[in-house]
Amino acid sequence: MKLKCLGAGNEVGRSGFLLYGSDKILFDYGLKLNPKYLNEKSEKVDFEGNVEEPIKITEYLDAVILSHAHLDHSGDIPSLYKKYNPNLFLTQATLDLSSLLWKDTLKIAKYEQKTPPFEKEDMYAAQDSAFFLKLNKPTEITKNSKLTFYDAGHITGSVISVIEMDGKKVMYTGDFRAEESSLFAGYDRNIPEVDYLIIESTYGSENHIPRKKIEEDLIKEIQDTLKKRGMVMLASFAIERSQELISLMHKYKIKAPIYVDGMGVKATDIFLNYPEFFKDYKDFKKSTKEVNFIRNSKIRKSLLRETKPSIIITTAGMLEGGPILLYLKEFGDDPKNKLITTGYQVDGTNGSRLKETGKLFIDGDLYQPRCEIKHASFSGHPGRDELIKFVKKVKPKKVVCVHGDPSSIVDFRKTLEKDGFETIAPMTGEIIDL
Repeated sequence: MKLKCLGAGNEVGRSGFLLYGSDKILFDYGLKLNPKYLNEKSEKVDFEGNVEEPIKITEYLDAVILSHAHLDHSGDIPSLYKKYNPNLFLTQATLDLSSLLWKDTLKIAKYEQKTPPFEKEDMYAAQDSAFFLKLNKPTEITKNSKLTFYDAGHITGSVISVIEMDGKKVMYTGDFRAEESSLFAGYDRNIPEVDYLIIESTYGSENHIPRKKIEEDLIKEIQDTLKKRGMVMLASFAIERSQELISLMHKYKIKAPIYVDGMGVKATDIFLNYPEFFKDYKDFKKSTKEVNFIRNSKIRKSLLRETKPSIIITTAGMLEGGPILLYLKEFGDDPKNKLITTGYQVDGTNGSRLKETGKLFIDGDLYQPRCEIKHASFSGHPGRDELIKFVKKVKPKKVVCVHGDPSSIVDFRKTLEKDGFETIAPMTGEIIDL
């Protein structure tokens, strides 16, 4: 049995892993966004977003497995359907959320007059090839292979996949969450022991601040601004983070108007269709009744004139476009207002630049907000200790470390090897023996 790393080898982004045995089975096929400023020192520059795809697949696939809907795992799936129509195995929630992102990819490409990685027809072909699997139910997906999904606890619809082929069990974690959040209980602890483990290593060298402290620190920042009669802008990812923030506003009984804008609105609608993934679905549903969803530009224009202390949860999480830039342009000059980023800021993005320099780009112009800027370190990934616990639980003969920066992977491997595990960390493009 062999594994080819098509992306996310000693890097985060464009995940894609091709398993060779009696069948050829692909785990994920995502995109990597590499924003780059054409002139770092200029006060007025053009911004260019570069999209990096995984290594192209030219051969026929027996099956494609999609772990979850985040762009770096799902974003390039439709391009597989330009030539062939392999069966696509996933949860229905993942297809719904992925379709939302695929449509957005086409919309952005059209707006920016760029060539998209796939066409609308490819997206339809992928959707038509979908087979929905239930959790914890082994399913024969080919004559030679059986697939079982386990809840990954990362986002709605996310799964850990176990393939049984050629007398061996191979587990692919995708992205998973160990720590309980306000929405999810974390990954299914009833996962089996396997022969080979392909595991995300995002935080292989560090542990997280306890989530309760992150939540409490965020709420304190929000309350401090509301007391000053300021506006709080929460820059958030559409899928999972926006919903978690909605839940936290309810959990901590925030007494102020709360608005949700951007792609997070449609993503929340989809989340509500899949109660089986929630820790407490009724509580989340109740929390959505306490916020105002911005569903058209007329309501948004009205909000841009708002003067009452309020909270706005909106995309984009890394300040790369989206309504957040409109709100920042309108409310960013008032020192009593506050912008809080709520997730990881990739190098080269507007969010990263703001964190480092206090400036970002809006409509091509360099802008320095006068409002307060804060960051909340939320994460949907396990820290180092939880990763190690996971490996010890499934007892693999070999651990394949992927989806992590080189330094994280080096530290993670060292720790595992001290505990007696055989590890390997393929580079993108490398084929390894399992």
